[in-house]
Amino acid sequence: MLLPPISGIMRLSMPQQHPLSPILFLVRNPGRSLPLTLVLALAVLTIASVVALLNSIDRTILKIYDYNRYFAAITPRGSSKLKPELMERIQSAPYYGASYETVVCFMNAETIVGKMPFVIFGLEQAHMEMLATRCQLTLREGRYPAPGEAGVVLSEPLMRNKNLKLGDVVLSPFVPDQYAPVPVRVVGVLEGETWLAIGSLEFIRDNFFPPTRNLLIFATEPRFQPRLDQWLRENFKGEQARVWTYAELQEETHRAFRNLYFITGIVVVVVAVMLATMTGLLANIYFQQRLVEFGLLQAIGFTRRGLLTRVSIETITVVALGWVLGVVSAIGVLLWAKVRIMEPRGLYIEPFDPIAYQYTLPVPLMVLAFALFTIGWRLRTFDPVAIVERRIV
Repeated sequence: MLLPPISGIMRLSMPQQHPLSPILFLVRNPGRSLPLTLVLALAVLTIASVVALLNSIDRTILKIYDYNRYFAAITPRGSSKLKPELMERIQSAPYYGASYETVVCFMNAETIVGKMPFVIFGLEQAHMEMLATRCQLTLREGRYPAPGEAGVVLSEPLMRNKNLKLGDVVLSPFVPDQYAPVPVRVVGVLEGETWLAIGSLEFIRDNFFPPTRNLLIFATEPRFQPRLDQWLRENFKGEQARVWTYAELQEETHRAFRNLYFITGIVVVVVAVMLATMTGLLANIYFQQRLVEFGLLQAIGFTRRGLLTRVSIETITVVALGWVLGVVSAIGVLLWAKVRIMEPRGLYIEPFDPIAYQYTLPVPLMVLAFALFTIGWRLRTFDPVAIVERRIV
């Protein structure tokens, strides 16, 4: 039995590239196609990472004050206590379930933009566990503060953010921005993902000024809390009370960072224009170097539209490969940053943030449009006969 030569077997087993395939040039000339692909990938990686990092500011703030989704808070204005008629209106609200009186003091939470105040809710001891349960937290270690005790119970994310452990000092006479007349220590740790700090109502009322008696208002069930929040916002406009809800927190946070996102959009457009210009120039250089190839293709029957289609396929392949490579690289970098940098500090970043990758889309689109426009313009006056004759001579 005769066997075909080994070289013949290899030719049969390996897929052969069609000599007129649009991607043949890219495959056989990686030195020209890969640099542009890598530049585009780096641009996508940079933009996606920057936008995800900016969005993490928004996400971190919303996560820090996430407790507000489980209840509404009302602070009296011009008085240390809500008026009785306002209390009666609250209790008649739809979906009203319960309310706790609280006084508050503040500690700091660390964020990407610096320190931000975080509320320590002073509650009667009977209400401490009820508030923790409502915020989907359970006592993992230690205990709740006793009446009048200089102690707090903190949730795990807050402990990680402040790098604290059971028994550490949270507030102190020696810390100006986290002052207390006596050291206030961590006496309990709450297990769960909600940020929460609870202290003794009696201690906070007697040691922090002003001892305003705020109200925490709970719906009958957590799923009804947004409806109760909306009712409170609509019915307490212009009253001597300030309503704090999670929906309002979201609105104010997005409004605060609106200009930042606007500036980010400008940066993305500038980067896209620069890349598009650079790519168009490279495309012209590559086109100039391939004049003989295009002249021969048109001489054997390719029309100008066919050549433009061929170039379009090449450019789309490079752009698509660069964008995909950039997105994959960005996901990898952001996952690493989330695990190694952000989470240990109690900060939040979303590696799969769709907004971050939407911001990268103008880059490949403008690169593609500019490259095709420049080459299409050159093809309008392209003379294949002159090219071939010059080559033969």
